Amino acid sequence: MSRRECRRAVQRAEKKLEREQLRWQSRTFALREHVRRHRLAWLLGGGLGAGFVTGLIPWRAGASLGRLAMSLSTVLLRSPLGLSMVQSARRRLTRND
Repeated sequence: MSRRECRRAVQRAEKKLEREQLRWQSRTFALREHVRRHRLAWLLGGGLGAGFVTGLIPWRAGASLGRLAMSLSTVLLRSPLGLSMVQSARRRLTRND
């Protein structure tokens, strides 16, 4: 593939990605607006659901899952990519849509 063909392929892929992102945003607009308006209800409902599920997990399994989560987060933050991944996630979560 020549350089020009590669550029055209990249441009086509970028245009396709942009179209799909716009399509996704238009499909999820109503849900995003609902969540934005009822943020506290979603937060309380999610906490209630998480508490219910956590109550169903046996103690030993819960302790193992917690230990695994902490170990994985430690490995992630010690890795060279950890800081950049955390910063990227923070930017993504705090951006204005």
